[in-house]
Amino acid sequence: MRNIFTLAALLFSLSVSGQTYIDTTNGRYWNEVFPTVTITPNVVYGSAVNVNGINQSLDLDIYQPWGDTFQFRPVLVFAHGGSFIFGTKNDQDIVDLCMHFAKRGYVCLSINYRLGMNLPIDSVNAGKAVIRATQDMRAAIRFLRKDFSLGNNYHIHPDYIFAGGVSAGAFTALHLAYMDSTEVPSYLNLAGLGGLEGSSGNPGFNSGVMGVINLCGALGDSSWIQAGDIPFVSMHGDSDQTVPYGSASVVVFGIPVIPVDGSSSLNIRANHVGVTNPLYTWQGANHVPFVGTGTAAAAYMDTAIGFIRTFLRSFLGIPPLGVTEAGSENRIRISPNPAKNTLTFYALNRFAPTDLVISDVTGRIVWNEKLVHSGTLDVSFLPRGMYILRFSDKKVTVSRKLVLE
Repeated sequence: MRNIFTLAALLFSLSVSGQTYIDTTNGRYWNEVFPTVTITPNVVYGSAVNVNGINQSLDLDIYQPWGDTFQFRPVLVFAHGGSFIFGTKNDQDIVDLCMHFAKRGYVCLSINYRLGMNLPIDSVNAGKAVIRATQDMRAAIRFLRKDFSLGNNYHIHPDYIFAGGVSAGAFTALHLAYMDSTEVPSYLNLAGLGGLEGSSGNPGFNSGVMGVINLCGALGDSSWIQAGDIPFVSMHGDSDQTVPYGSASVVVFGIPVIPVDGSSSLNIRANHVGVTNPLYTWQGANHVPFVGTGTAAAAYMDTAIGFIRTFLRSFLGIPPLGVTEAGSENRIRISPNPAKNTLTFYALNRFAPTDLVISDVTGRIVWNEKLVHSGTLDVSFLPRGMYILRFSDKKVTVSRKLVLE
């Protein structure tokens, strides 16, 4: 399922964000460059009717690097685990993730979402719990973009929002990204639940994300991942007895509940359709091995931070879709545009690009290479559509839109 920003939505977002992109200088987003984190607790982002028919207020905590003066920062929205039955935004593993990444310069959110499922615990009631959680995460993402439109109190970049979570929270992020309305089983009565977007708050704002962080989660069906979908990163123990590493049933309180595709199955599918999805396998590890207070859990958490950090860093430091430097036509020209199989580029006015990065409309990098300053490119291997070409020297990045027909 291609759950991404539409081109129009991205261009609108970029126009209001002043066409900025993420500054990664001085080790930001890689090292813990901020020793202290500011936490804004219990921010209400919406409300919705829960499994008991009661309207429930929904809140989140916001983690920001203390003393940071940057106005546009990437965001990680995390959801906790707990089988959609228990857990809170204050679970230690989620707090640790938010603290580690906020110290690196990210804005991090830990969200509460609607918990609980009717009895019996089966595929119907479990599926409805997943949809409710996904609707709430969407509302939290919309909350960020709404706040951005009202003054950007949390200094976020609306185009660099990532969804992630642990166990049930990872289910939530994966289903937000890769399940569309045609893929929801009819027996779940999606319309009766409020549709994919739900009514948890902040209507009218985009709930799309740039990528997904999957920690020991799964998706209802790996075939929902399609070519062109957003990237995701997965970490999972291959001896997980709760959420399968491969394809099997989720086990809740010792009861097999619903068949799903875990991280290794998602990896196979995503590789098949060309979706970027680095996978880290904890050999011999059970469910969420980074949870706990011992040295082993701390080591697992350190591994998780390092692997996620590398995944996220690949998105930063280059302009997002549509960012074109003023006067770029005076630095580089491309011809023809639209193009078919080959493209010629000409560097002008002492611009001497050494690198080229080609991204699709999701922001996913599909090609990069070293350059001579002018030349001809073979683009016949790319699917037809719109792309962004980023030509860079040591100081300047110039972006041009390209249509392949």
